[in-house]
Amino acid sequence: MFDKLFSKKDSGKVLEKLNEVSEILPAADVLDFFEKLTDAYKESKMTERELAKIEAQKTILLSEIEKKYELYHKVFDRIFDERSSAIHKSFEIIDKGLKDGDKDLISTGMQGLSKIVSSSPFANIQQLTNLIEGNKTIEI
Repeated sequence: MFDKLFSKKDSGKVLEKLNEVSEILPAADVLDFFEKLTDAYKESKMTERELAKIEAQKTILLSEIEKKYELYHKVFDRIFDERSSAIHKSFEIIDKGLKDGDKDLISTGMQGLSKIVSSSPFANIQQLTNLIEGNKTIEI
């Protein structure tokens, strides 16, 4: 709207309107009104730029969050897949020991299973977090 008000092709109409307004309002008030209108227009444009900047920052942050989520998802999938494989292997050893009647093999399988189950995959979570947040390449 403001752009149209000051376009060259409409300048004649604007002058006519100013003359009409000046009959109603004193010239000082008209100038004050246009000064305030100009300030409001500038502030509006500045606000639009700030909103665009905030929107761009939001998009970047959301993208970063999505990438971190995907990375954490892959890391935890690998951690728990590894634990699952180790547990499965321990049961295979126990089953073989039961089948062969080998108490030492059963005991070895039980110790391995106990070790896996009693340890927390989150014991070194701070180290893992530092590694992930450290902008280093992680081999998954």
